[in-house]
Amino acid sequence: MEGSPITGDERFSFARFAGHPFFKQVNAWLVSHSQIHADSAVVDLACGPGAVTELILGELDETLPGACVYAVDPSLSALELARQRIRSRIVHFVQGTAERLATLVPQVDRVVFANAVHLIADKATVFDQIFRSLRPGGVLAFNTTFFHGAYPEGTQRFYKLWVLRAMRWLVTQGHSVTRGAKATAMQWLTVEQYRDALRSVGFADPVIVMHEKPLSAESLQDIGSFSLFIEGALPGVPLEIGAEALRRGVEEAFEELKLTNVPRNWLQVVVQRPLNPTAG
Repeated sequence: MEGSPITGDERFSFARFAGHPFFKQVNAWLVSHSQIHADSAVVDLACGPGAVTELILGELDETLPGACVYAVDPSLSALELARQRIRSRIVHFVQGTAERLATLVPQVDRVVFANAVHLIADKATVFDQIFRSLRPGGVLAFNTTFFHGAYPEGTQRFYKLWVLRAMRWLVTQGHSVTRGAKATAMQWLTVEQYRDALRSVGFADPVIVMHEKPLSAESLQDIGSFSLFIEGALPGVPLEIGAEALRRGVEEAFEELKLTNVPRNWLQVVVQRPLNPTAG
């Protein structure tokens, strides 16, 4: 979701949450463990406004033949922001979706897919497209904080209270909430489901690391202003009203539970396309 499409009102984009230091830390770790060589060809999938593209460029030597980055995103506005941010002759900006990746780029050495895999409904197709886009021995690295396992033990109480307090405020304002499943755009899987999905298309056994980061009230309010989060937590509520409800809900939950932060897990996954086509 670093690279999630920038659409509609910027007040409800992911950018505010992505601006916090912990967000850059998890992405920097992912890029540094992607085994990028100085002359690698790399896809930054769902590149968004280019923050991860910059991290990838830091691993490359632009003077070496073969070194290049394909910054891929479905959003033209996001790609335009990335173009304004990044001035490099080895970066190629490509509009397109993860579901068509193998038709958008030549085979590459690495694919970095930061904070967007949970937005994909058909993960099997996307993992297959990434597999086809990688040369044998190539590496996929992706991360997400929207998965089953994101909430460390003991933090579920906060999330329940957060939404309850937000809903209570909505009632005082004359709004109702339709309770239901998470928004369809937020597809949460377990770690084992990710492992199985990767193996099913031919990847080797993945390296899986969990990083716990403390989230401040401000950062939680920022994710609470993200359109897809609002739609998942408070279905049917207008974005502006939902964001305000979730902002107030964070304040009340932090005060009631006497919190200074809430820990949250990031799932970091690094996996290789086997050199032997029958392996994996």
